[in-house]
Amino acid sequence: MTNDSHGLTRRHFLAALGAGAATLGLAGCGGGGGDAQDAAGDDGGAGVSGKLIRVAAFTNNHAAGPLYWPQFAPEGLEVEVTTLTSGTDMNRALEADDLDFAIFGIVNGFIESEQGLGSKIVAMGARQGAGLIVPRTSEIADVAGLAGRRIALKGPAFQLLVLYTLLDEAGLDPASDVEIVPVEYNDQPTALERGDVDAFMGSEPNASRSVASGAGRRLVNIYTTPVGELNSTIWASPRMVADEPDLVRAAVAMQRDAANHLTPSGSNDPEVWRDLVVDQFGLEEDVYRELITNCGAVWELSEFWVDQAKAAGAKMAELGLLQAEPDYDDLIRTEFMPA
Repeated sequence: MTNDSHGLTRRHFLAALGAGAATLGLAGCGGGGGDAQDAAGDDGGAGVSGKLIRVAAFTNNHAAGPLYWPQFAPEGLEVEVTTLTSGTDMNRALEADDLDFAIFGIVNGFIESEQGLGSKIVAMGARQGAGLIVPRTSEIADVAGLAGRRIALKGPAFQLLVLYTLLDEAGLDPASDVEIVPVEYNDQPTALERGDVDAFMGSEPNASRSVASGAGRRLVNIYTTPVGELNSTIWASPRMVADEPDLVRAAVAMQRDAANHLTPSGSNDPEVWRDLVVDQFGLEEDVYRELITNCGAVWELSEFWVDQAKAAGAKMAELGLLQAEPDYDDLIRTEFMPA
């Protein structure tokens, strides 16, 4: 799959999504993982007493590790958590020193790094959290069956990289063999039910909501591509990385402890997740039961996850979303991991 064969450039893709979303008007988690979940080592508490860190997470989202950072903060460290709806807004706040840490996806992070923003990845954040959904009664049996179909997609994001790779593996050209329809995540289940699209590549909890309602089903396991299960990562501001290594280590340790709380030894704790998504977020019990099979909190920048980040960067360069692959050694900062 090349840029020429798919006709996808960063400018054309972003313009198409923006225009499509405006004109269409339609109403965006355990599984594998490979995270060691090793809580041994530096507890991240040195040199941080009396300081404040500010961290952002998405509103009512499965990538929820930072919501638990105050619970695991070292003595004397104050943690201020805020929720936002845009990873780009988080990244800009990191650049402006209005935030110290944030959890968001690598796709917008890689694009904005190439544009000059200086935040760095210092820990993993969340795995999975997406789904390729078709109508429950559809005759579509596999990805090849999507030929000639309309697929709702919001991007650029993790979902785009996975979908384009799956289509390529099935011998389908996204530019000519299917129709990609820009639809906001929250509007995708409704678009599918109304028949406006034949499938959607969405985020959680919308994918689980569609399945739990009986309207949709998961077409295939989408985590078999080189991009894997990598959903989101912890990003640190330029100032944190340059001037506050102790705070960065403390942030990594809090994400480790939060991940071990939510997803101990790689398996989601049902009661912790029920409290989060049912009691706190207000999701229905049947949606919770579906979602908990397709998400998870992670923290360690192991080779398993770094390889998936590199695969994502390579795919983005191939698709023209990046001019070139990132400098991974500069962007993915493993030196803050516990010894």
